[in-house]
Formats: sequence, C-alpha cells, structure tokens
Amino acid sequence: MNEISTKRKMAGRPSFEAAQGVAYEIFRRECKHVFLSREAPLPLWEQLYQHLENLILSGKLAVDSRIPPEPLLCELFGVSKAVVRHAISALAAKGLVVKLPRKGMFVCERPKESGFVTSNVSLFEDMLARGASIDTRTFAFTKDAADPAEQKGLLLDAGDEVVRITRVFWVDRMPITHSVISFPASKLPGFAREDIKNRSILAAINQRYGLKVIRADRWLDAKIPSDLICERMELGEPKPLIHIESIGYDQKGERLEYYQAYYNTSAARIRLSVAD
Repeated sequence: MNEISTKRKMAGRPSFEAAQGVAYEIFRRECKHVFLSREAPLPLWEQLYQHLENLILSGKLAVDSRIPPEPLLCELFGVSKAVVRHAISALAAKGLVVKLPRKGMFVCERPKESGFVTSNVSLFEDMLARGASIDTRTFAFTKDAADPAEQKGLLLDAGDEVVRITRVFWVDRMPITHSVISFPASKLPGFAREDIKNRSILAAINQRYGLKVIRADRWLDAKIPSDLICERMELGEPKPLIHIESIGYDQKGERLEYYQAYYNTSAARIRLSVAD
C-alpha cells in the first residue's frame, strides 16, 4: 500500500474495533465458543442465527449493545457475507436486532412472550432474560432406569439409567410448566447430587460437564394433564394445556435431553416468528 492510500485510511472513519473497543471485546468473548460446522445438517446461516439468538435471549449480549458490522462478522466466524446476512435478517425478523442507518446494528429489547419453544434456550434462561421472577419447585430428582419413552427418546437400551428431574416452573407467581426432563446418566456422573433450586438445568450441565443443547426437535399437541399435575400446578379443574415433547442434541449431535412438559399459556403466550 502506498503512502497516500495509507494516510487516507488513517484519516478516515475509525474502525469498529477502534471506535467500539469494549463492545467488540465483549462480543468476541461471548462468541469465542461459537462453532459452525459445514458437516452439520443445519445450514451455516441457521447455525449462526441460533448461536446469536441464544446469546441475546440469555442476556449475554445486552439490550442496546452494538453488533459488529457484517464484514467483521464474516471475519470472526469464517463465513461468507451471504451467511451473515441471512442470520442477521432472521434475527431482525424475530425482533432481536435492529439496523439503524449510519449507526449500525443493535440488540433490541427482548420480547415479553416466551420464545423457548422455537429456540435452544431453556425456559428458565428465556424467562430470566425477559426480566421475569422465577421460582422452581422440584418433586423428583433421581437416577433411575430409563422408561420406554426415555429409551426411545434418548436411544438407550433396556436397563440403561437416566437422571430424571420433575419440577414446576412459576413465573411472576403463575405456574407455567410441569416438566419431566431426562438425561443419559452415563453423560452426567454425580449430577443427581447437584443443587438445582431456581437454577437453569441446562446451564448447570454446561458449567459442570461442558455439554449443551445446540438443537432440538419438538412436538406440540393439546392434552388434559393428570389430576396430580393439575394439583402441582394449582390449576383447579383439569383443562387442556399445550403438551411439549422435545429431544435435544449436544455438540456432537448425540441425544442429550428428553423433555416432556405441560405448558400453561395463561402465564405466557408462546411467540412464533416466521420469515422467508
């Protein structure tokens, strides 16, 4: 590069790294564990979108914080402009980021509805990120032989064990879910002794074992819960609730979580965003 072009570059607008040093370092720190795989079944743009969505919904990327421009995102994640643009467009369509002319991209205030059904973030992390008051009431936390549904959901053999957690979530003093969450016991040695009171189970697993759910298949239907579940959720008379069945996959694509829950939309509606 000649002397004139060097001077022009230095005299121009400062780079994002120079002008937004703190924001850039925070973004780099939170994204340093983001791994995009060309061998994964999901396209690269959707992998990037899900990672950034999780960081925003978990509060690791704060509201109003600035996101690096597209060329820098391409450099950070080693992907093309098309991949970055598709991911950012999906985030914008969901209302998680906004582009301001001549100012840049910023994280938006998070929606007030629950969006955990359409993301990899747990209900605990999703509602906590939205500023809700959370309480958990655990009814069982055991290591036990996998039942037929758990064997099928986690691809276990008869006699294999699971760590099974049964608890009710309360959000802003309203019962929102009754959930039964199961994990292969072989992946979580000693976890049944963990203190999970008012904690995200997935966050605790990630912290202790380095495992996390990076994608999930979920099925929804309407069911009337049992009298016991209605009693635990203090619903009074039985009524149809949204029943959720989910299989979560870890970083290696192996089945990590089998989840069944009854969801009470009176506590929070489920928000779905649709984009081309």
